[in-house]
Amino acid sequence: MKYLLKIFKFCVPIILICIGGLAILSLSMGHDMYQGLSDEDKMLYSFINKQGKVLGEKYHMKQCGNGLSGMDKLEHISLCFDQEGDPLTEKEARKLIIHCIDDFLKAINSNEKLKPLLKEYPFTPKNLELTIFSYDKDRALYYFPSIAVVSDSSGEIGFMTKIESVKYGYHTEKYETYEEAKASL
Repeated sequence: MKYLLKIFKFCVPIILICIGGLAILSLSMGHDMYQGLSDEDKMLYSFINKQGKVLGEKYHMKQCGNGLSGMDKLEHISLCFDQEGDPLTEKEARKLIIHCIDDFLKAINSNEKLKPLLKEYPFTPKNLELTIFSYDKDRALYYFPSIAVVSDSSGEIGFMTKIESVKYGYHTEKYETYEEAKASL
């Protein structure tokens, strides 16, 4: 029993030091998620996250990812959303993605601070990567005939469906240009 008590007295401080170290490490890592980025990149990510929140609230979605690309100036902005609720028909998915694209482009092109950072002005659907994953209440992508994923990839709107027997990839994929999608609303 004395042996176990000695081990316990020796191990407890080491365990507490490790826990404290992990807590300090996690606090320092989470302190500034933009640490190491330029002021311009911080501003861009802040803008994207704010717009992701605006779109999410407006269209009942939750932002699940974002990104930027471009060498000297911004060429593409990416946003991903999870949408839980009723399954989407192709028509509903088209309407949702077009409204999201239009709202996001309006926010980008009307922001005077962004203009000098953009490679092309005005930004168009070809400068966006916008994806919406449609889930049921159990967080499973909807199956065919409902749309599981709708996306804008550089001005091309894609509608993807899933079936249970296809684990990776999609059951169907249909693509149309942004202009074709908008014209059919």
